[in-house]
Amino acid sequence: MSKQDLKDAYAKFNEKNTFIPGDIVEWKQGLKNKKTTGPFVVVEVLPHPVSNNNDESGSAYFREPLDIILGHTDSDGYFICYHYDSRRFQLAD
Repeated sequence: MSKQDLKDAYAKFNEKNTFIPGDIVEWKQGLKNKKTTGPFVVVEVLPHPVSNNNDESGSAYFREPLDIILGHTDSDGYFICYHYDSRRFQLAD
């Protein structure tokens, strides 16, 4: 990855989006950090982020600000909701 690629990824990470319940969202390219693939439906936008304090400081998830709850169907067809960092998502096309 070049220095410019790194700057571009940082800029994309910091692009602001405003989501509302019912929006269909997807991972921003290059910013997926969990195994779920999407698409997702916005279930709730949290007024205050919660932090994942279960992981150690060397983990990519340590103190990640989880500010949105997204739902999707898993491989068995069940609707499941998880908390995510909304900076990693964009409205789906």
